[in-house]
Amino acid sequence: MKKLYGILLVLLVAAALVLRVGYVATSESTKLSHDEKNYSDQAVRLVTTGVYAYNAEEPNARVTPGYPLFVASFVKLYGADRLPAAQDAVRYLQCVLGAASVLLLFAIGRELWSPRAGLIAAAIAAFYPTYIWSPQLLTTETLFLAAFLGMLLAQAKILTRNRLRDHIAAGFLVALTVLIRPQVLPLAVVPYLFLWVRDRRLYMREILVAVGAFVLLMLPWWIRNLVTLNEFVLTAKGGMGNPFLAGTDPYFKGTIDWNEAQKGDQFQEGIKRLKEGLKEDPWLWIRWFTVGKFMVIFKTPRLTLPGVLADVFTAIHLAFAWVGWLALLSFRNRPLRFLAVGLLLLVGIQLLFIPVARYAYPMYAFLMLGAGYAVSLVWNRLRRPEEALGYPGEYR
Repeated sequence: MKKLYGILLVLLVAAALVLRVGYVATSESTKLSHDEKNYSDQAVRLVTTGVYAYNAEEPNARVTPGYPLFVASFVKLYGADRLPAAQDAVRYLQCVLGAASVLLLFAIGRELWSPRAGLIAAAIAAFYPTYIWSPQLLTTETLFLAAFLGMLLAQAKILTRNRLRDHIAAGFLVALTVLIRPQVLPLAVVPYLFLWVRDRRLYMREILVAVGAFVLLMLPWWIRNLVTLNEFVLTAKGGMGNPFLAGTDPYFKGTIDWNEAQKGDQFQEGIKRLKEGLKEDPWLWIRWFTVGKFMVIFKTPRLTLPGVLADVFTAIHLAFAWVGWLALLSFRNRPLRFLAVGLLLLVGIQLLFIPVARYAYPMYAFLMLGAGYAVSLVWNRLRRPEEALGYPGEYR
């Protein structure tokens, strides 16, 4: 059986790579806009002038350096005068990272439950259209997902094995992931909460080692900001005002005067609108900041397909998403609770801001793992009802 799982995994990873490379190779080049253009321009600026600045000419810390440095390395390799070739190289490497994410999902599922659960989660990721499409984009999603899943795997190993090297890896990978997208930083404490609940001890040595690994990787970014900007910046100073204010328009009814909002502090204006809304129509605002935004984020996948394909994709998306949610929120074993807490933290953070399907991109991985567990459990119960799912006894 172990050999069969190995063969199936190799086929899945190969299929994932072929699908992603095939999509990139057959996609027509389009003019970059929004984040794609900003990241590309930033990389060129960094290589040609040495200035690290996002969507500006003067140095700033609006975004963490993980993805800009990733793109800039290819601009440096190919030269700014061969920018299209550098951009294509980024896309093809992102295809490899997308296939690696499939492998990482399998590893997480196997670590927490069983090879079958991991294989099912990996299969969903391999053929999920949004994950196939995203390597074509010059945005953080694909690189972030690979780092994020590496972080989750290290944290899963803390729960199951609790070796010192797992804590070192977790601290390092938390930093790497934060340097790509900062919002995952609160997830760093999750495995230690679970260890404390299980063993009633803090594991201070392990925590200090993990923090040390985190600091070691973050230090160059902190030093750069102190030297260049004369201030300490923990992650980034992109400004939360605009997305927070945009999230205070219940059900997108167009109630924000953006001309006025641009003149002042958008974050404070969002707070003001939230307070007034809770006084005038509390049920509307509570519903919007909970169920309303949740449905916007998870109901529609981030990819538009033509005609009937869109309906099929949406149906498949909703099926694995709801199965995943139900499995995770059952809290029936420690791995499910571990993943559920991490997912709920990410969702809770996102519900404060404008709901966009793009921000659910890493959250799908949790749901794929939940769906992998659920399908594997049903499979085992149907074939061998007298046997458990096959994950370590202490996690049942």
